[in-house]
Amino acid sequence: MEKHLHYYYRWQKLSREDFYRTMREFVDNSCRYFVITDEMLKNMLLDPDQVKFLKGVCKDMQVEFSAVHGLDGRGFDMNTVDPDRRQGMVNDHIKAMNIAAEFKCRSYVVHVGAAHYCYDRISLDILRDLALKTLELLLPEAEKLNMVIAVENSFEKPNSAKEVMKLINHFGNHPNMGACYDTGHAHCMASAPGKTLDKYEPYFAKCWWENGVEQEDDALETMQSQVVTCHIHDNTGYGDLHGMPFDGTINWAELIPKLKNCPRMESYQTEVTMDYGDNWAGRLLAPVGGYSIRKLADTFRKLGF
Repeated sequence: MEKHLHYYYRWQKLSREDFYRTMREFVDNSCRYFVITDEMLKNMLLDPDQVKFLKGVCKDMQVEFSAVHGLDGRGFDMNTVDPDRRQGMVNDHIKAMNIAAEFKCRSYVVHVGAAHYCYDRISLDILRDLALKTLELLLPEAEKLNMVIAVENSFEKPNSAKEVMKLINHFGNHPNMGACYDTGHAHCMASAPGKTLDKYEPYFAKCWWENGVEQEDDALETMQSQVVTCHIHDNTGYGDLHGMPFDGTINWAELIPKLKNCPRMESYQTEVTMDYGDNWAGRLLAPVGGYSIRKLADTFRKLGF
């Protein structure tokens, strides 16, 4: 099975005219596989015409949106607490999975969820149980669609690599349950020579409010047997900056061969924030004016994709 690199871009910000114009830049840089973002998916749930439009882009430009980031955020995370929202959340994911299947996406990336832990301070045991119940309800749909639900690691305690694997292992070696390995999230949580906890971005205190930040080394080794897709981006180890590879401190020469040796890997995804300046995660790594599409394509070719 051929494993394509899929490019992430914030398509939902563009007018339809600019969508085609931007896609031309990607195609002229030999990029033909793309990610349906969570915001695109939410828009397609609300407006079926968005599905028709994206299929038209694929046909007109000879490209594929064959990877997807599933619905996420409050009201969509696996551990959503609100009892009045939970069935609607499950139904929305099922609809989203079916849209993704129309574009031949083989995996559906989900977040365990962090908001209820970080800001509402609901216990991990309660949230883990809710996440498991959600996955149990989504798994039959994944089986029907021949799709893998890929649970993503992040930098908050409920989304640590160990927690992700507890959820996945609950289902044994189920072929429709797997993991999405996020390079930047794992790098934030890894220790390194000279790395000190006091340099973390302020939001990490909320992410690990019980006992302080607990660093987690060997996240890839923890998840490797179940990784079916991955999000590739860089940072300095102290914030979730979604920078271009080689602009942060990840050792790419060491990491890329490990990613390519994950036994269940089906696809790769970029997840670089192209913008310049500051956002919620801190000072972004892009130069003045942001990253260009050419820079994105050239960098990932340098990585061997």
